[in-house]
Amino acid sequence: MDDGAKTPLLMPYSWPQRIAAIAIAVVSDILNAIFTWAPPIVIGIDIVTAVLLWLVLGRPMVLLPVFIAEALPGVSVVPLWTIIACGLAFFGRIPGRGRFAEQDATTAPSGSIPSPRRDLLP
Repeated sequence: MDDGAKTPLLMPYSWPQRIAAIAIAVVSDILNAIFTWAPPIVIGIDIVTAVLLWLVLGRPMVLLPVFIAEALPGVSVVPLWTIIACGLAFFGRIPGRGRFAEQDATTAPSGSIPSPRRDLLP
């Protein structure tokens, strides 16, 4: 019953969203490199970047670990915002909970844990 349509969770982002996310991330990483001598400014830039990317990319929770990593001293030399924005923009949203719901909806009663596939066992 696959008609080729993608589910909303796995749909790729539109080109304006991709361009905006990457532009925000690149500008943020450049500003972080310029203001490494002033940690309060860098933290402010990271907060603004996290909020903007969160709004542009549809609120992915994967931005939270990046924000925490950017707050650590010395990690800002790695362009994490650009890496995560490019990853999300070109590979789509990362599916979370409920990924087994469609697979076992016909075999498992609701609320139960899906059993492992027997055909994959040795």
